[in-house]
Amino acid sequence: MESRFIICRGCWKWRCVIEGRLIPGLIVLLCISATPSFAAEQQAEPIRSAFSVRWENDAFGKTDANYTNGISLALTRTGRGVLGGLWDLGGEADGKRFAAYELTQLQFTPSDLKRSNPDPNDRPYAGLLYLGFTTHLQREESLHSLKLMAGVIGHASYSEGIQKFTHEALGYNLPNGWTHQLKNEPVVNLLYEYRYKYPLTPRDAAVGVELIPMGGAFLGNYLIQAQAEVQCRVGYHLPDDFGSTVLRGISYLPFPQDEKTHHAWGFYAFAGGAANLVARNLTLDGNTIAQSQSVDKRLFLPAAEFGASLWTRWFQTTFSYVMWGREFNGQPEREDYGSVLFSYFFR
Repeated sequence: MESRFIICRGCWKWRCVIEGRLIPGLIVLLCISATPSFAAEQQAEPIRSAFSVRWENDAFGKTDANYTNGISLALTRTGRGVLGGLWDLGGEADGKRFAAYELTQLQFTPSDLKRSNPDPNDRPYAGLLYLGFTTHLQREESLHSLKLMAGVIGHASYSEGIQKFTHEALGYNLPNGWTHQLKNEPVVNLLYEYRYKYPLTPRDAAVGVELIPMGGAFLGNYLIQAQAEVQCRVGYHLPDDFGSTVLRGISYLPFPQDEKTHHAWGFYAFAGGAANLVARNLTLDGNTIAQSQSVDKRLFLPAAEFGASLWTRWFQTTFSYVMWGREFNGQPEREDYGSVLFSYFFR
C-alpha cells in the first residue's frame, strides 16, 4: 500500500512539473524566439510578417470522433529565424528564408463519447499541445521546409477542459471518457517537406493552373511517417506561394511574395490526394513507456482534400475539406473534417 502511494505521489509530481512549468515555459519560449533580436536577423530587405489563425473540426464532416478538433495561432516572418541556419550546414545558402512559430492543440477521441469506460477496441482519448518552429527555404519554384515540434501529450495538453467547454457551449453531448486519456508524455518531433510548383499556363495569364507535388517525413516519438501528395489549383491571379496545408502537416507555408505578385487580389480552387506510410502514431499506439490504451493502426493511410482560397495584399483566407482514410483496424468509417485559415499580412 505504501509503495503504491509513493508511485502515485511520483506521478502527481510529474504531472505538476509538466502543467506548472513546461507549458508556461513553452509559451514564453515561443514569444522570445519570435522576436527579431532572438533570431538575430541580418538582412537588407524589410521584414514582412503574417499572423494566422487556423481551426479544424470534424463538425464540418458531421462526425464527432477520431481527429475531432485542432486550433492554432502562428506568426510567420521573412528571415532566418531559430532554425534557418541549418540550411547553411547542408550547403543550401542561396534562396529566400522564412520562419514560422506556432502554438497548436490537437484533440482525438473515440466514436462513442457517452461511455465513461471507452471501448478498448476504439481510438483512445488523446490531446496534444505543442510549439512548432519551422524554417522554409524557397528557391524559385521549390520549397524546402523543416519543422521542430516540442510539447506534451496527455492531461497537460488541456484538451479535456477545452473540448468539454466547447461541447457545453454549443449544446453537444459531453465526452465522458477523458479520465482514460493517454498519460502525460513530452513530445519531440521533426518534419521535413519538399514542394515544387509546375505552372501549366503562362505566368502572366489571368487564369492560371499549377501542379504542386510534395513529399515529406516525420520522425519522433509522436509520429514516424513518410508521405507523398500532389495538389492542383486553378484560379484567377494565382499568388506566388506553394498551395495549402493542414495542421497534421507542415501547418504553415510562406505567404505570397510582393515582388512576384503583380495583382492586388485573386482567388483559386484546389484539390489534391496523398498517400502516407505510418510506422508509429502515438495517439494510436499509446504511450511510449507508460501503460495505456492502444489500437492496431494501419500502415497505409490515403487522404484527399479540396477547397478554395481568397487572397489580397493584406490578408488570405482558405477553406479546405479533408477526407482522411481509416487509421486503425476496426475504425467504422473514414475521418472527414474542415479546415479554416485566416492570415493577416503586415510589415
